[in-house]
Amino acid sequence: MKPLFRIKIIFTMLLLTACMQSTAVLSTGDMPQWVQSEPESYPNFKYLSATGSAGNAEQAKARALSNLAKIFEVQIREVSTTSQDVQTHKSQGVETVEKRQRIASTVNLKTDKMVQGARIAEQWQNSADLTYHALAVLDRGHAGNNIRTEMSRLDEETQYAMNQHKNRSDALLKISDLHKANQLQNDRQTLQKTLKIIDVKGKGLPSFWNLAELSEQLQQALRALPLRTTVKQDDVGGISAILQGAASQAGFNVGDSGYQLSASLAAQDPIEQQDWYWLRATLKIELISQDGASVIGYKSWPLKVSASNRSQLDARMQKEVDKKLKQELLNSMLVFAS
Repeated sequence: MKPLFRIKIIFTMLLLTACMQSTAVLSTGDMPQWVQSEPESYPNFKYLSATGSAGNAEQAKARALSNLAKIFEVQIREVSTTSQDVQTHKSQGVETVEKRQRIASTVNLKTDKMVQGARIAEQWQNSADLTYHALAVLDRGHAGNNIRTEMSRLDEETQYAMNQHKNRSDALLKISDLHKANQLQNDRQTLQKTLKIIDVKGKGLPSFWNLAELSEQLQQALRALPLRTTVKQDDVGGISAILQGAASQAGFNVGDSGYQLSASLAAQDPIEQQDWYWLRATLKIELISQDGASVIGYKSWPLKVSASNRSQLDARMQKEVDKKLKQELLNSMLVFAS
């Protein structure tokens, strides 16, 4: 779902929530105190509050709710996370592991547990310029309890995943459990940051699990997965080396046995249009069981490159395959494992 579309959904949820809970009567008398300062009836130690104004009442309410949401970043939260590229190499029988950190920014939308209880408490219209004003409030205790309940659920599911991981012997299933635990605790971390904003004391509810340690356990599990790479079809050449490189970058220790990660690239005939050459192809990867009897999962991507010289097409397609695999291979393998 596109971010802008999701933002519209969030605004709609906020507005509907407030409209359902609001019993505020529109006032047209003297300017209420809350228009210009903290509302006395909704003190900061107990409530989060925000105001909004517009030419019509509904838009004023929507803006008030939007401003309230911004206080604890309900709409869009950018969480900077440090992850690692892990590459393994063997030379004369000695294995070395290289780690390269990278900073990734992911956008997380967390709304349901945060908007529950938000409401329009008061409304006022300025009789001089006919501008509408609205006051949106959120009870800190009510919102905090909702988030704590959700965090407890995430902790319970994390504990279950870690118990599963401990009792399993299959390397792929162990990766699935660790991946699930990481996802759950990432979601919890977002809720914790929001809870610290809502909580007057700013403490929130610290987690039992350390995300950095969970991430490292996942990386270790990836390196421990017995994996070999094969190529079923290669219409441009060089795919075998590209696949091995992408698998190593994703954290896998590629060997001669174990699960089979297979890739194929089926290309169409090049097309010439207006002095440009175009090449389309389909890249597909499959994860096959250790006995080679079944396909655990597969994914494919359509690719397209262009060049002014036909001889450049294969090299550009190779570059596109390399880019796609380095972007998508790890996530695809984690989905296969789930």
